Amino acid sequence: MSLFLCVACAFARTDDDSVFTIRTIRYDQRDVFDSTQASWFFAGSLANAFHTITREYILDDELLFEEGDDADSSLLHETERNLRRTGLFSEVRVSSKRTTTDEVDVLIFTQDRWSLRPAFLFGTGGGISNLGGKLEEINFLGTATRLLVQGLYRTENDIGWEGTVQIIQRRLFRSEVGIMATIVANSVRTEQGLSFVKPYRTTITPWAFGVDLLNAFGEDFTYSRNATPELLPFHVRSAFAWISQAYNVRDQLFISASVRANDVFRFVQASRQAFDNTGHVLVAFSSLRQRYTRSTFLNGYETEDLQEGAWGSATIGRVFSMGNGGESMWYVRGDGEQSGLISNNVYLFGRVAGASGFNRTGGRYTFLETSGIGHWRASDHIVLTSRFQVQTAWNWNAYRQLVLDFQSGLRGYNANGLAGDNRFVGNAEIRWFPGWKAWIFGLSAVAFYDVGTVWQQGTSLQRTQMHHAIGLGIRVHNHTASGADAIYRFDIAYNLDDRRIAAIIFTTNQLFSAFGSHQYRPPDILGKELDLQ
Repeated sequence: MSLFLCVACAFARTDDDSVFTIRTIRYDQRDVFDSTQASWFFAGSLANAFHTITREYILDDELLFEEGDDADSSLLHETERNLRRTGLFSEVRVSSKRTTTDEVDVLIFTQDRWSLRPAFLFGTGGGISNLGGKLEEINFLGTATRLLVQGLYRTENDIGWEGTVQIIQRRLFRSEVGIMATIVANSVRTEQGLSFVKPYRTTITPWAFGVDLLNAFGEDFTYSRNATPELLPFHVRSAFAWISQAYNVRDQLFISASVRANDVFRFVQASRQAFDNTGHVLVAFSSLRQRYTRSTFLNGYETEDLQEGAWGSATIGRVFSMGNGGESMWYVRGDGEQSGLISNNVYLFGRVAGASGFNRTGGRYTFLETSGIGHWRASDHIVLTSRFQVQTAWNWNAYRQLVLDFQSGLRGYNANGLAGDNRFVGNAEIRWFPGWKAWIFGLSAVAFYDVGTVWQQGTSLQRTQMHHAIGLGIRVHNHTASGADAIYRFDIAYNLDDRRIAAIIFTTNQLFSAFGSHQYRPPDILGKELDLQ
């Protein structure tokens, strides 16, 4: 890493071509409730006593520079983005101050988010409800360790109680390797997952790898045959590993390889899925370009890093049978993404991905996915944003199910009420952020329009029935939280097919982000993800 760091720093220049050396690096760490901030209240000191401020070594591990290095503004900005991306802080600022003719001091300001999150969970929409609670700590003892215990009662398909236990450590023993262990269990399905990953944390990370292990068993639900779902018993054991080498710093190039092995047993033969009981060896050649602009009032009140750039990848490899009905074939895949600010107020993101297997009989399991996101900032506090996604499969001689309901983007329709091989969904929202704040909370309002359809292979999109919904919503934003838990969403949806108010939806997070994200992805099979529970 030091070699890449020195190369990057060598290009650090000011407008007068001077090179400045970092004399000192100082931290200004603030607790969740700070007496100098508007969030302070009479019990702030008591609340802070239940929170351990992030340990300084967590910040040290994210720095891309050291004292004595040449100051490079791009590395300061990337460090700030990386600290913000951890989700531990409500505010991050990395700045430099000139002290002499050739030295600067770097100041890293952080304010912690509230990390202990006991929550009463309630969600409803589409004729189903969830009720339960969770206890989550996203920064255990200030070590950036995430612990989660959750119990949820799900009325969907009479699933009943579901329990989740998860632990995530971003840097195991302060190394570059992270770990995630998860167990999710309910009356019909159990999943046990373990992952180790050394990710591309920065633009100067030279290589990365990952290992994922999964053991899942129980029953899946199928909705395509009858109004009443049917159970499909299964047992899946899967192992996936990948490794990748990166080149360049700004416009990155990647050479990657992955291997996967699936051992699958399905009690109902008709439920056999594509790539069951197969392994693969894939090689990919990819590129990534990215730059960032700070933004607020697109998804919420917090500062976000709006990404512009592109991602492209070409994948080729071999899928081989592991017995018990597995199929062998050659496999090719291509991905392309592009995004950017067309003007100061207009942003567009587009993605196209396609893949297919080939054997002696021709194409197998061909899949195409296209999606787009855009927004127009009408004013500082009003944003019109929209998105669409189309998923289409053919030559797919295996069980397949995509569901269209309020969870996938069509508000005002029953959960699991529409299912097919292919799916189209589109959404448009007018988001108003009035800037109203009360203590740690802020409000925003939304007017929305949803459209979507599902259809079977062999049927053209033009012959399918489109379904539509309109509605209004309120968002409550928590300034001391991050991620999905930072936004509480209330929507009232009007079903334009039945011409009635069909749903009152209460859940967390925005339905979709107003901008996209380009990121490294290891080579894998495209289109095998299905909606089964």
